[in-house]
Amino acid sequence: MTGMLASVNSVAEALQALAANVDIIDLKQPALGALGALETDAVKNIVDEINGRCPVSATIGDLPMQPEIIYQAVKMMAETGVDYIKIGFFPGGDWQGTIEKLATLPRRSGETMNLIAVLFADTQPDFAVIDSLDNAGFKGVMLDTMDKSNGSLTRVMAKTDIAQFVRLAKDRQLLCGLAGSLRLDDIAGLMPYQPDYLGFRGALCLEHNRTAQLHTSSIIRIKQTMESHQNPSQTEKRILIADDSEINRLILANMLELNGYTVDAAVNGAEALQLISENRYEMALIDLNMPVMSGLEMVKILRSRHNPLKIAAISTFAESNQKTEALDAGFNYCLTRPVDEEQLLALINLR
Repeated sequence: MTGMLASVNSVAEALQALAANVDIIDLKQPALGALGALETDAVKNIVDEINGRCPVSATIGDLPMQPEIIYQAVKMMAETGVDYIKIGFFPGGDWQGTIEKLATLPRRSGETMNLIAVLFADTQPDFAVIDSLDNAGFKGVMLDTMDKSNGSLTRVMAKTDIAQFVRLAKDRQLLCGLAGSLRLDDIAGLMPYQPDYLGFRGALCLEHNRTAQLHTSSIIRIKQTMESHQNPSQTEKRILIADDSEINRLILANMLELNGYTVDAAVNGAEALQLISENRYEMALIDLNMPVMSGLEMVKILRSRHNPLKIAAISTFAESNQKTEALDAGFNYCLTRPVDEEQLLALINLR
């Protein structure tokens, strides 16, 4: 499912976007450039006001790609409590050195620092850099435009290149966003690529002026248009099963198909994540113990992406602490094998 990112520059705008049920609130100052930054005090005030009701990202500004400069800016922004920190990969500078420096950022026990690399489509970025991001703690990568006078992303980059960008990000299990002066009429063409987010600023403002005030009706119109392009038929009666045991998959699939559900199957957590990125499911049934990627690893990654998919852990739960561990990791329910058909159907239909 593709979410809507709305860029705002104040508490008032953040609350305006929150009221319109956007999926992520992005903090930046458009008057200061493509990724102009807000003061960290202002960012912290907005984070405190949102109070966890919506994920919040923030840019560090249009800074040169010099390792120490970027490192210090990220450290300062991390102290505000934002969920994601966006770093513009501007032309020139030391990209690889910056990535390596960011990999040394201190992290307290249990703390995550979700870095988002922003590449600029109108500067002919080298997508090979995507391979270097994961080891430095990056959680995602976004495609934007640097010169807003050139029009939207779809005008400055070929569709084949946009599709390649999304595919590379998803193959490396990175959050993927598309932005860059996007307008209402760009939505239909970009939604089929299934990015995690589409980002907007100018289209949400009066007269499409990105430095003007947000316009509530424009925010709602963009949100509704995106929702209309999410295919509801892909969600209805569609269930994902992930289990490395063929017999276990067949038992569950047979039970569900007899009740009118369409079933997709994966043999490990990595395959399950890929299917979730490509399809919409009413629920996922995930075995805890699988090779390549376990159910616990898989659900932690999914929740780190703020994906709200309803998920049940399937296991014999032989150890007393397994259910607690599963729920703490992000599972909604625990179903003990052999699965009771009535209980399973009740959970699927639970709203």
